[in-house]
Amino acid sequence: MSTITVVAIITAKPGKREELLKLGRANLAAVRAEEGCIEYSLAVDVDGFGPNQAPMGPDTFAFIEKWTSEDALRLHFTLPHMIDYREKSKDLIAERAVHVLKSAD
Repeated sequence: MSTITVVAIITAKPGKREELLKLGRANLAAVRAEEGCIEYSLAVDVDGFGPNQAPMGPDTFAFIEKWTSEDALRLHFTLPHMIDYREKSKDLIAERAVHVLKSAD
C-alpha cells in the first residue's frame, strides 16, 4: 500500500490567519505522535518568489501531511485533539480544500 499525502489549503476569514496558525501549531506535537503519521507541517507563501509561484495569499496557508495508510488518516480525523482543533477553528475559516492524494507512478 502506498503512502497518502494530504495538502489541505485553509483560507482564514480576513485577518484571522495568525490565529488559525497558532491553533495549528499547538496541535503539531499531538498529530506528529499519532501512529501512521510520517509528516505533518504548516506552510505559508514564500514572499516574492517570482513568476513561477502561484501565491496562496495573505489569509491562506496549507497543512502538508504524509500518512502510512488511508486507515491512519481516517483515524486521525476522529481523535480528540483533531475534534478540538475543528471546534476551535470553525468560526475562523472562510474556505477549506482538503486534497487526499496517492502516488500516480
